[in-house]
Amino acid sequence: MAFFPNKTVSGVREHFRERGGSINLILTTPLKNGVVNPGLVKSSIKMKVVLILFAILSVSYKCENSSRSSVKEYMRAVRITGNLPAITSDTSFVISNSYDIFYFGNLITYKFKYRFDSFYNGQSVLQIWRPNYLVFHKDSIYGYSYYPHESPTMTNGRISIDTMFKRNAYQPFRFDSVFHDKPDSSYFDENKSLVKVYDVGPSQRFPEKFVYYLYYSKKFYGITEGFFSKSMDDEKGMKLFKIRAVAQGHYYDEYKFFLPKREFLYEMTEIPIENKAEILSYFERYKKDAQRIN
Repeated sequence: MAFFPNKTVSGVREHFRERGGSINLILTTPLKNGVVNPGLVKSSIKMKVVLILFAILSVSYKCENSSRSSVKEYMRAVRITGNLPAITSDTSFVISNSYDIFYFGNLITYKFKYRFDSFYNGQSVLQIWRPNYLVFHKDSIYGYSYYPHESPTMTNGRISIDTMFKRNAYQPFRFDSVFHDKPDSSYFDENKSLVKVYDVGPSQRFPEKFVYYLYYSKKFYGITEGFFSKSMDDEKGMKLFKIRAVAQGHYYDEYKFFLPKREFLYEMTEIPIENKAEILSYFERYKKDAQRIN
């Protein structure tokens, strides 16, 4: 930085022109009677430095608080839904089931449902669905089961995650043995989801032909768990979030029964968290219970 004591603004410009240069002056330099004042320049520089430092500290403080707030409050939830066709000799219907899964840092909570029946004098007086929560660390094989309506048959406590899944008829990765690496075809649908199609012929276990449609999307970035197929869960940064399995129909000689064409659907959707305080309370409860074990 150069100082020009006792020079006017026009004098400073003339100084540069004489040396073959040019300068555009922005009039923020302190002047006194039209002359550049060194003392005021130094004072102005100190003031600007103080203001700049203050601005940087303010922005850093806001960013840090914003980051802490987002980490503290950030939670995601998805719903896993399965629709299974059921066919009898005289009718057909769809069996539906679902589970909610909550993510909070390294902790995961599964919200299952069970049916509660109450009887009086041999008569059913109440039939409702009640929640059951399973909370665990993402790297653990054990978690804690919590029943908001605890009873002698529904007790809280430490439990194997696999045992809990089997108890609730949840079968993660059930399709791992179905797919080979290369699909028969692939395309992008109207929602910009990648769809991989697998045409699977009859086998000894499944004597009819199935066509599987695997749907991938970037919307579920950050959810690391796979639900339907561990081996096929990720595709170039996109996550497997839906599987449609279309059975082409077959006559089963052992049952003397023809099963028509039908569709199985397994899907993951992101959902809003309506009971955040309640879910957080189970995360906190798990932390306290896990510390007692350790």
